[in-house]
Amino acid sequence: MNSAATFYRCLLLLFLPSLILFSVIYLTTPLSSGISSTNQLSQTSDSSSVTTTTTTRPKCIPLNTSNSRPFFELEPPQLNLPRRISSSERDNLRDRLRSLRLALVGCARNTEQNIDKFKKHAESIVDLFHPTSRIIIIESDSTDNTLAKFRQWPRAEVYTYGNLLKTIPERPARIAYCRNKLLDKARQLKPDYMLVIDVDIFAANVSSFLSNFEYDTNDWSVMTANLIEKYYDIWALRTLSDSILNFDIWHRIWALQLAHGYCYDSLSKNILEIHQKTYPPDRNILEVRSAFDGAGLYKMSATEGCNYSGYFHTCEHVPFHICMREKNQAKIFINPKFTNKWL
Repeated sequence: MNSAATFYRCLLLLFLPSLILFSVIYLTTPLSSGISSTNQLSQTSDSSSVTTTTTTRPKCIPLNTSNSRPFFELEPPQLNLPRRISSSERDNLRDRLRSLRLALVGCARNTEQNIDKFKKHAESIVDLFHPTSRIIIIESDSTDNTLAKFRQWPRAEVYTYGNLLKTIPERPARIAYCRNKLLDKARQLKPDYMLVIDVDIFAANVSSFLSNFEYDTNDWSVMTANLIEKYYDIWALRTLSDSILNFDIWHRIWALQLAHGYCYDSLSKNILEIHQKTYPPDRNILEVRSAFDGAGLYKMSATEGCNYSGYFHTCEHVPFHICMREKNQAKIFINPKFTNKWL
């Protein structure tokens, strides 16, 4: 099967559950239950016995749930997790990394205030690897001095695509475009690993980054990060369990709000925010179908034939990861020790 066919098959598998969900909701929900529908109330006046009709907008319906446990507590215990390396391998880890090449890549928009802190963390990680390792930044659509400030950084290759908003108005598609350009540039370098980061929040230190290599590299393809204050990026997340969080969180919220008139605040609280809790670093790593949370370390070979896509208003990481799993049998994990902090 060629790469194009594989890509569209991945998209079909990704969006089929959402399409089915929408179909079921719309076919089983009365028209009057929509959030924008109105109720016709017939009222009889005692004084005149004249029947009048008024139109009112119904109040939204609170969504309540009895289960407030986050996804990493709900997910069943996983077997066959990556093996931990031996103490002797751990002692030689830094020497081994010096023989490997890393491409650190990131998209940037209006990140001027975070660049100095980001540079410190990025350089300390790149310095762990072979001297030919590279830092590549792509900027677009900034209204501050992001581009000028990045161009003052001699360690980085900096590119700009100007105002992409004019040609790619949808944000997920625009981010996917940038990440694919970075992916192409990384592939040209043929590194062993690619570290994909969000410039505005990346702040992993060396020790947390090295925790990825405490696991046998034959047993994993991707290690994704963990925002230490709380696990934030639920949009990029797809668990292994079909019944927990293996769906687009925003598509689910929009569908329930539109079809049943649930209050947005209660949907956000009970579908999204219950999962955005602190993921303790002492927990085991967790295999997922997709995740990100500000950073992901990729074995470059596991990305072959796969690209990002942000169409259909989905998170760009999800089609990329699904393709990697299906085409390259990639194993993707959240590593809670790979802690990333808000800058």
